[in-house]
Amino acid sequence: MAADFYFINPTFTIPSLKPVATFKWQHIPDEDIRYSIAAEEQYLNFHLYMLENLRHTEAGRLANPTYVYELGLSVRAAAVKAAVLIAASIIEAALRVLAEAKAYPLNDEPRRRTFGNVIKAWEQNGAPRPEVADIWLAVKAMHEVRNFVHLHKAAKDGNAAWENMLKSEQALLTGALHAIDHVSQIKIV
Repeated sequence: MAADFYFINPTFTIPSLKPVATFKWQHIPDEDIRYSIAAEEQYLNFHLYMLENLRHTEAGRLANPTYVYELGLSVRAAAVKAAVLIAASIIEAALRVLAEAKAYPLNDEPRRRTFGNVIKAWEQNGAPRPEVADIWLAVKAMHEVRNFVHLHKAAKDGNAAWENMLKSEQALLTGALHAIDHVSQIKIV
């Protein structure tokens, strides 16, 4: 079914990259990674704006809509999953560089420093290290959703179903944003 799409709130301010990299992510010692994280966060905020403000109506009726609906169902679930994937990439990069700087136990082979390996580095005796304890459930939830990129596995996992993604949308997105803010404050010393 064809539809016309538009933004209910058409104005959005994209934060400048340099202040995000220089100030928010100042504890990340590698400048390239700092800017990479900042660019992903910049896009994540835009993606969330689109998710919140995108509406649709009957095709050809944009000037005089017969209905106004938010993005929904499986398409919305995919957009939520995409937002979590972006957030997970930010968390993975930041936690990895911080774990390396703190000499936490990571795989000796840098190519094998996966999100799962990075998560394990932030555990001590089976529990999250104090720096990440407050966000641990959110980090683990992001890791689970990130693994839904493997569609063969996701097709057999009820948690990956779009209905379940929508049920947990608010918790996933709120947790992801809180985790990003929290990790940006972790210091090396």
